[in-house]
Amino acid sequence: MSIRKKLLIFVVMIVIVPMGILFVSSTVIMDTQKKDSELLYLQSALKIVRTQMLSRKDEMERGGQRLSQNPEFRALVQKNDTVKLSAELQKLKQVYNYLDIAVVLDNNRRPIARISEDIRDDKTWELNGLVQLVAERQSSLSSEETFPLAELFYPDSIDFIRFKIPIANRLDENGNQVFLTQCQIGLAVIPIMDATDAERLVGYLILGDTVNNDPYFPVAYSRSVEGSYLALSIDNIRISSNIQTPTKENYIGSLIPVTTRTLDGPKEYIFGRVDFNDEVHVFLDEAIVNHKGEPIATIGIGIPEKRFAQILSTNQYLIVGVTMLCLIIMLGIGRYFAGIITEPIAVATQFAERLASGERSMVLRPEWVKDQKSETSILLTTFQKMASSLEESEKQSESYLEKLEQEHVRQIELSSQLKVMNDELEGKVAARTFDLVQVIAELKRANGVKSNFLATMSHELRTPLSAIICSAEALIGRVFGPLTEKQEKHIQNALHSGNHLLQLINDILDICKIEAGKMNLMVSEFYISEIIENSCAVVRSLAARKNIDITVQIDPADFKVKADATKVKQILYNVLSNAVKFTPENGKVEIEAYQQDSAVQVRIRDNGIGIKDEDQERVFMEFEQVDNSYQRAYDGTGLGLPLTKKLVEMHGGQIFLISKEGVGTEIVFTLPIEG
Repeated sequence: MSIRKKLLIFVVMIVIVPMGILFVSSTVIMDTQKKDSELLYLQSALKIVRTQMLSRKDEMERGGQRLSQNPEFRALVQKNDTVKLSAELQKLKQVYNYLDIAVVLDNNRRPIARISEDIRDDKTWELNGLVQLVAERQSSLSSEETFPLAELFYPDSIDFIRFKIPIANRLDENGNQVFLTQCQIGLAVIPIMDATDAERLVGYLILGDTVNNDPYFPVAYSRSVEGSYLALSIDNIRISSNIQTPTKENYIGSLIPVTTRTLDGPKEYIFGRVDFNDEVHVFLDEAIVNHKGEPIATIGIGIPEKRFAQILSTNQYLIVGVTMLCLIIMLGIGRYFAGIITEPIAVATQFAERLASGERSMVLRPEWVKDQKSETSILLTTFQKMASSLEESEKQSESYLEKLEQEHVRQIELSSQLKVMNDELEGKVAARTFDLVQVIAELKRANGVKSNFLATMSHELRTPLSAIICSAEALIGRVFGPLTEKQEKHIQNALHSGNHLLQLINDILDICKIEAGKMNLMVSEFYISEIIENSCAVVRSLAARKNIDITVQIDPADFKVKADATKVKQILYNVLSNAVKFTPENGKVEIEAYQQDSAVQVRIRDNGIGIKDEDQERVFMEFEQVDNSYQRAYDGTGLGLPLTKKLVEMHGGQIFLISKEGVGTEIVFTLPIEG
């Protein structure tokens, strides 16, 4: 059978036969499609109303965020200015007139301002943990929640009465109407930060829109989806609804047809039909969840079944008509193109057979490749190019095999030469490695000799130097009589130089002890704030002479550290003295200490001369200062920061530097809290 006949049969099978089956089975399938279409229609409508509800909640949250970020509003919260805060809340309600709750809490979560006297201010507000969650995150949070009305409003107040729902056909034992006193509410809780310290929480702004007896969402939904109705319910009692039937309009307070207890989870839904006073409605109920993912209410939408049947019938007639028209057009087009498509394919098949048999010369007729963009023309042209390419490739393959054989011989020769060179190189490497091992051993011995020499000399120098310092101090104290101005000046210089030399010797001894592993830590528990204050007290006199302001911030203020208190004080003194030394007059030095999990981080920041990028790696090396110009302008031996680094690392901590020339320097180090 020719390919043309096969193509015609294929068109008939793919188009006519399925359409015949479709018409035969349409009656059976339509009932199922109708139910699926109803469900899909209601699911799409449900997305519309959920979008409206979430948009209002997001709008409420954004409005609250703008107000909470106003510096004047933050200042009012810090002052607990109830009158002005209430006025600000009234302005906010003028913009968002749907607000039922607008409350400002202090940092103890007690109301300090509200838009209505009906709102409770005699207790702390937790809102099912929402306020605590916002306090932990320090970012705003919006959610849909349910609460007893008595938690939000004073009982028997106007708002309390306005939001309680009379339950239909339910009386108590005394014959009085029973009310639902739960309310569904869209909430936004926004943190209010300190006007001067953006990291300190000073209060909360709570905004809420109560759904009970509020027709907004049902009416807005029915405008978007004409002829469809909406109901919101708590504990299976409708709290807001616009369901209408020929005999009744108000269904608020009535039971929903299927209770939410049949739901398996917050993402499940209930789909079915219910008879409202002889009018059948198709409905879809879905759970509304709170910020914990717990179902707290139900949203349900519905449409009279007869209205949906009209919509579905119209769509069915339209689909059948379009399908029949397309069927006729497709059969005509398929018949026409069958002849055009099949001829080049048959020619391509012949070409493939000739190519497989070894023929490489192929000629195309012009009418076969008239349309250069068609797939069949491209296929035939490709076959022709492939035949030419195969012929050329066969010739190249023969030439390549000859070259490959020659290259193989050459590679064997190179391999032999490489083996000889590798043997020679291994001998040289072994000899060089032996030399390096000897050099390293000699360097280690020399470094040990150096450390012992420095330790011995430093120890021997301290005894006469201490005598010199004591003698100078006795002379300055006029123990041996009065001094002339010139004598006092020279003795002061000698005392200053002696103390400087003694500090240098002590630093050298400490470094030598650390390198020799002979320095031990005397670990004890102490408040970090005490050590910082003691260290600041030592350098405040030098800072005062240069009018440098020293500020300290510790968070929390009373946490303890297990470490060597003397070594920690030495670390702080070395870094602080450097900060004061390299900070010009009228500058500032900032000290910050924070507890981070199991470590304490200390930051010491100045606005001094700073350090060039290329010099920053040298500051932790012994006897190094970053520039000769610094040595001329500032005293120093370059041992302070290297010793500080070794002391920090002895505690198991880390230290690093952040600096920019002309801006200032920041030293950051961490110490384990538990030692």
